[in-house]
Amino acid sequence: MLRRNFLKYTSVVAAMALFPNTLQANVGDNPLWVFVQASGGWDPTSFCDPKGFLEEELDSNDNPTSAAMNRSYANVDIATSTSASAIKYAPVRGLDDNNVDYEFSTFFDKFGAELLVVNGIDTQTNGHDSGRRYMMSGKLSEGYPALSALVAGISNPASPLAFITAGGYDETFGVVAGTRLSNMNAINELAFVNRYNDDNNYFHDDDFNRIKAANEARTNRTIANQGLESIIKLAKQYGLAHSGSNELKKLVEFLPDDVNTHPDRNNQVFSQGRFAMAGYKAGLTASVNINFGSFDTHGNHDATHIPRLARLLKGVDLLKQEAENQGISDNVIFVIGSEFGRTPGYNSGNGKDHWSVSSMMFMGKGITGGRVVGASTHRHDALKVNPTTLAVDENGINITYAHINKAMRKLAKIENNQLLTQYYPLAGTIEDLDIFS
Repeated sequence: MLRRNFLKYTSVVAAMALFPNTLQANVGDNPLWVFVQASGGWDPTSFCDPKGFLEEELDSNDNPTSAAMNRSYANVDIATSTSASAIKYAPVRGLDDNNVDYEFSTFFDKFGAELLVVNGIDTQTNGHDSGRRYMMSGKLSEGYPALSALVAGISNPASPLAFITAGGYDETFGVVAGTRLSNMNAINELAFVNRYNDDNNYFHDDDFNRIKAANEARTNRTIANQGLESIIKLAKQYGLAHSGSNELKKLVEFLPDDVNTHPDRNNQVFSQGRFAMAGYKAGLTASVNINFGSFDTHGNHDATHIPRLARLLKGVDLLKQEAENQGISDNVIFVIGSEFGRTPGYNSGNGKDHWSVSSMMFMGKGITGGRVVGASTHRHDALKVNPTTLAVDENGINITYAHINKAMRKLAKIENNQLLTQYYPLAGTIEDLDIFS
């Protein structure tokens, strides 16, 4: 690690210990943030920024050529959401995890009125790591935590389950302790660490409690003997990570009874998100990274990419239903995106390669739905927008992930947080776009 980065990160940890009030917020006022990362680089022209083939892109047999934007539908067949006339989508379908057709109309018609689509995003890169980092932090270069980590660290810093992640860009840089949880077996093992089967424990309860007390005492001695605030902070995080079994038990209590039997339990988006919703209900979780990959379709694009999109949309659909069932539907924010888009046309292997224009979708608390912000040409080049009105304007600016992250910080009411303004600033460096209202 470069010396300047090491000094920066240790100073951030020290600042968190010295200024706890700059992090703490009222958990009861904060929504659950659900970040869905479509890893690999999705193709917005195949769903929320539709670009079908044109007549001039057909060969002599009326088949779409490799130059066609998409071969699976014609431009004249682009569909409109029945609940929001501004929302357009590709009229396609794919098989879900149960090999059942999931039409894109199911998603866009059901949620169009709640959905905000941002098209024509200039990702400024076609690299996987840099693209994920930029989308999730607002910073193209290294050194900024994911927004999902920032939200958790500011809203619920004392909880060992504040930030649940299943991968993607989830760097925390000490702002919060990320918890990797993705399946019920892992949660049970962590929640009931003294149990090795349904009927037996490793230690008698009295002995186990003495072991826990000894570990806590050792951590407290470490803290008491330290003079450096950064080390004290790390020791507290260590103690928190090793005392979280009671909190995990709370999460297990709030998990639905059918978590291992639900017919769609194999949908990764759905299964990963359910854990976070249970944690939120238990007062433990503020944000979750859901990672859903295999979008890097350099070959056989139509046959593999569209079914993955169908599974992703089905998973978000199921999570929306789960939020309703859990009574938290008015207090959840969905952020759905990918590191970049895919090329306007096919390669020799019928695949699509990396393209530095993409889209994102948002739903939830504080977001005005039924709208599309930004646009792209038929060949999927980003169009500039007026920074005040957000209307397409050739004299305007390109929307970037930095603009979107700045707007998300404002939506989360953390844009003036001392930690962010001092160590991870976005304000003042880019335009303030009123994207969500």
